[in-house]
Amino acid sequence: MRFDLNLRSTVREQMQVLAQEMHAWQVQIQIDEFEADCIRNNIFCFTHTTSRPGLRVAGVDGSGDFPMLTYADSFIYLSVAQATVYEADRISGLREQAPIPETLIHLAWIPENTIEGPKAIDQAHTQLAGLPLLDIITDSDYHQLKSQITGKKHYPKALLKGLIRPHASDIGNLAIQLRTTAELGAALRLIESQHCPHYLLMDTTFSLPLLASTNSSLFYEHLKRLCCVKARKQGIGFFTLSKSHGLPAMETLETLAAQIQGLPPGQVAEHWYLRIPELYRDNWSLSLTEGRRIPPPGAVSYLLRFHRLTPVLRLDMDREYWENFVKGDTEEETRQNERKIFEDLDYASHDQRVYGYPYPIKAAHDRASLTDAERVALRKQLIAQAIATGMSPALFRDPSQATGHR
Repeated sequence: MRFDLNLRSTVREQMQVLAQEMHAWQVQIQIDEFEADCIRNNIFCFTHTTSRPGLRVAGVDGSGDFPMLTYADSFIYLSVAQATVYEADRISGLREQAPIPETLIHLAWIPENTIEGPKAIDQAHTQLAGLPLLDIITDSDYHQLKSQITGKKHYPKALLKGLIRPHASDIGNLAIQLRTTAELGAALRLIESQHCPHYLLMDTTFSLPLLASTNSSLFYEHLKRLCCVKARKQGIGFFTLSKSHGLPAMETLETLAAQIQGLPPGQVAEHWYLRIPELYRDNWSLSLTEGRRIPPPGAVSYLLRFHRLTPVLRLDMDREYWENFVKGDTEEETRQNERKIFEDLDYASHDQRVYGYPYPIKAAHDRASLTDAERVALRKQLIAQAIATGMSPALFRDPSQATGHR
């Protein structure tokens, strides 16, 4: 590795130009006094919560090996997802519930073939989701949202035909699709199980990347919205939490939150939330979200902080869930319902290993993450099985080892 890159004049010049561009972009965001007053009037606090008997919170996360192995013109992808369920105990806090949801593990063989490759991707998605693709597309409300955005009627069979199916060698796209489908498949199984929680959390957003596309979509977009449909029927709060809110000038917002709590300059406010406004309903907009689709279609979004040592988080929830279970007859009733949700999640954020962030997501992440030793062992096991069927070991390649890119 070269250690002199930072000393080269061309690198220093690029960094200087980049820093100036970043500064110019940052100072463009100005919150005027009217907007500041709106923010102050809509930042609300919730109580640090130390008791929530019977509360059940679940988390889901996933990982994998993309690709695990290659041979000839074929690729083998490994997807892993894990759900965890915790219940509040008066004595010990959050206690993991048995039986532990089974880890979702799937190996997909995808050849670089224009006919067999898409078939293999569809088969992988079917097995990861646990349901036929057309059933998921039909029962999801994605096609309804897509019709609203595009102004065109969309039918399930046409959407199935128009799914984006990358080439087997398109590692980046397949990694996102397979890992996300695995996570949502684990979430859907938990939602429909006998051990469904009050809240189910995932480390992502409710963004739907191809919703505005006329004909195309990603399969996991349909599956994500099906999880929303199934969860609200069960009364489950299916929420996504993102540590990267993607918004500029957050220091101004945090300063206003500290003022609301009466903190001296320099102190960080905690246990507060702000629902990101929508102009048609709230009569004001947050300039920080200008040019960004936040909240995503079909969702309501919040900015919140549980603890001063953790970053401001973005939480997305299904809009219909919000309208059915959160929105009250009065603004005060809505705020009471919001406070209860955030106090419940605050209780789930007290584990010292990840203080200020709901522990069930962290636990699911730890369970789903593959170590290097596990990856190597799984590759060797698969190769051994293939050799036992008569295949030559020379056919198999681990791309990272072969090219030194590990």
